[in-house]
Amino acid sequence: MMKKVQLSHTGVEVSCLCLGTLRFGTRKTYEESAKVMDMYIEAGGNFIDTANAYDQWCEQGKGGESEITIGRWLRERGNRQDIFLATKVGFGYQNVPDGLAASTIISECESSLRRLGVDHIDLYYAHHDDPHTPLEETLKAFEKLVQDGKIRFYGASNYLPWRLADADAICQRHGWAGYGCVEQRFSYLRPRSGGDFGPQCLIDEHLMSYCDARGKTMLAYTPLLRGAYVRSDRAIPSPYLGQDTDERLKALREVSQELGSTPNQVVLAWMLHRQPPLIPVFSAGTPEHMRENLGALDVHLSPEQMEKLDQAGHCPNDEPV
Repeated sequence: MMKKVQLSHTGVEVSCLCLGTLRFGTRKTYEESAKVMDMYIEAGGNFIDTANAYDQWCEQGKGGESEITIGRWLRERGNRQDIFLATKVGFGYQNVPDGLAASTIISECESSLRRLGVDHIDLYYAHHDDPHTPLEETLKAFEKLVQDGKIRFYGASNYLPWRLADADAICQRHGWAGYGCVEQRFSYLRPRSGGDFGPQCLIDEHLMSYCDARGKTMLAYTPLLRGAYVRSDRAIPSPYLGQDTDERLKALREVSQELGSTPNQVVLAWMLHRQPPLIPVFSAGTPEHMRENLGALDVHLSPEQMEKLDQAGHCPNDEPV
């Protein structure tokens, strides 16, 4: 069964793998989505991640579909009490404005509660930083939702470390809980210098240092690069094509062969071996993919294999003198 890890300073334990639901209700039908969620729960998972705007980026999507799909599943399974439920606010969709104005945060929380069919959200994220709204206004709105019992905790996604530091300073001054965890893009391959990810921010060594020092759990989205590690029809995204890409892929293949595992399983296992815990936010297009990804729970990397994966493509000249 899936082990649990403590989420930051919340005192709450969540699954070491978090289930992402971007395509639920759009590219994945309700039946397909429900099957994936059922498999995740059967494996011992309890941490489900969605957003109010999922999946407006799909050609047939408008936003809200994922939350509606999860809400139906929760209602039919009657298992709300067993689920740690996370959703987000910040990206505009339909007639909802982009950004983190207090009015948007409060009204969209109500919309998410309605679509999900729940009376509270366990973890509510700021989906991306909003430089046009004062941080204090944004944080005060999240804090009000906590005080009103609408959400339990709030977190940040797609933030730069210095903005998190500013947010923490504001919350410390007011005695607010603040952003308890951070969800950003992260995978085994390292992005090349200058790689463009649009509005997405990455987990890097600066964020790791900041979060580790303050006990903030990090969550990694798109850890498997949408199948590019294992599918010949999925190219490695161009921002990851850097000078150490070939060496990293070579190490990944070699460790996978040693273990009789797939590259996807090794990528997830590599993240799961990190301390303090790093939680991958993963998903699957089919039950077969779900079984493969859940197989990462049975992959045990030796210290030598971890060293091989960590050091692949590392230039000795990068060591501090």
